[in-house]
Amino acid sequence: MAQFQPCSNDTDLAKVSLFLLENRHELHPSFTTLDMVSLIYSYATQGQFLQVRDSTDQVIGAAVYYHGTPDQEFKNSEVAFVDIAVFAREVRGTRAFLNGLQYMINHIASSHPEVKEVQFAAYAENNYVCKLYSKFMDVSYLREGKLGKEIIYYQKILNISTFLKKFNKI
Repeated sequence: MAQFQPCSNDTDLAKVSLFLLENRHELHPSFTTLDMVSLIYSYATQGQFLQVRDSTDQVIGAAVYYHGTPDQEFKNSEVAFVDIAVFAREVRGTRAFLNGLQYMINHIASSHPEVKEVQFAAYAENNYVCKLYSKFMDVSYLREGKLGKEIIYYQKILNISTFLKKFNKI
């Protein structure tokens, strides 16, 4: 069974960093190693890493969020901005995404009670992710990212929690 938890030490950070490096093309086919190392540095200094581990203690998923948004210099503390979320291919299409989303929303709500809105970034050309996010979020705006157009989705944190509760019955 998958375990969801924040990265709490250097070992966690190293394992998640390696997972992100290995899965960088799942985020965008043009991501280079240097692109990902640069992002990991930014996330480590300004963001929060969350990880998913399997029963053998291997990282099978990771997400990174900022408390506030980088474009507002993190001053808008009522927003949590999820810049990346990725699962290993073998767990996609399982309940891992729903469980991970539930964990992340609960973690953000308990760690940052002032957060009222959650935003997710997705590359516009990634139809799978855009379709997935549009099931529980609305489009906020488009922006030009380093590797192409990005769609920023948003939703009130309470609305996401309510949406996810209907899956707890299954």
